[in-house]
Formats: sequence, C-alpha cells, structure tokens
Amino acid sequence: MRIRILSSLILLVLLGCSRGAGNPVASFLQNKKAGVFVFLAPDCPLSQNYTLTLNNLEKEFNVNGISFYGVFSGGGITRQAMDDFAATYHLSFPVMLDADSKIGDFFGATATPEAFLTDPKGHVLYKGAIDNWAPELGQHRSIVTQHYLYDALDSVRANKPVQVKETQAVGCFIERKS
Repeated sequence: MRIRILSSLILLVLLGCSRGAGNPVASFLQNKKAGVFVFLAPDCPLSQNYTLTLNNLEKEFNVNGISFYGVFSGGGITRQAMDDFAATYHLSFPVMLDADSKIGDFFGATATPEAFLTDPKGHVLYKGAIDNWAPELGQHRSIVTQHYLYDALDSVRANKPVQVKETQAVGCFIERKS
C-alpha cells in the first residue's frame, strides 16, 4: 500500500509539472516506448471485471517499456475508494486520482473502463474498449473474439502501426464535477 501511495504522489507531482505544456501525460512516459492510461471507477462492475485482464496485459507488456496507469477521473471518487479498489483487485500498476478531470478531459474519456494507448509524447495510438467481451451494457460474450488493446500493444511492441485506432468503449459513464 505504501508503494502505491508513493507512486500516486510521484505521478501527481509529474502531472503538476507537465500542466504548463498542455499535455498532462507526456511526463509519465519519459524513457518509455508507450503508455496505457485506463480509466476506471470503483463502483463500475466492468472496471472490476477487467482488472485481471489489465494486470495480465501490464505484466506482459511492461517488460517492453510500455507502462500502465489506472486513472480515476471525475467528481465523487475519493482517494480512499481508489486505494480500496486498487488493493481489492490487486492492481499491478500505479493509480491516480484525477478529481479535476485534467487527464480525462485531455483524452476525452467518457466511460469506464476505457483505454488510451499513447506514444512517448502522449499522442493517442489507440482508444476505446479493452476487447469485445461486453458489446453493450448488460451483455457479455462467452468467448472474446476481438482483443483490441492487446492487438494495439502487440503492434507497438513489434514497432508496427496500430491497425484499429478506435473502438467504442462500453461501460459506466464518467461523471464530471459541475
């Protein structure tokens, strides 16, 4: 838990340093091949269901210089709820609270879970669903047939262009502060 809190504090300091440049994510990706910013919500069942998949992806691709970050964006999410979620689901990557929605607004994130794969400068290479397990709210496939995020990550790992650049994320809406 202490490592997660320290990671969150470091990420928040880096975020504060990069705001002036208008790109709140580039500082996370120094000396990285790419980064995945996945938007999550503590009370979203789809966020909860995808934690194992995300941990497995992070484990496989982190060795290739691709970092993962969990982003809890918008109003109503407390640091305690975020930390409890990370501990309950044993997230293997750092998480950050984006209460002012700076990161969410930068990406245009609207749902949880929603993934954004970026190059080291913060340019989006892929955005959308993790896979096609949940084609619509309340519906689930018994077999996943499209692995959108994995395929995009695999392309980056192989230094190839990402073929599918965007899909529709299905999940809980991100609530912005009014």
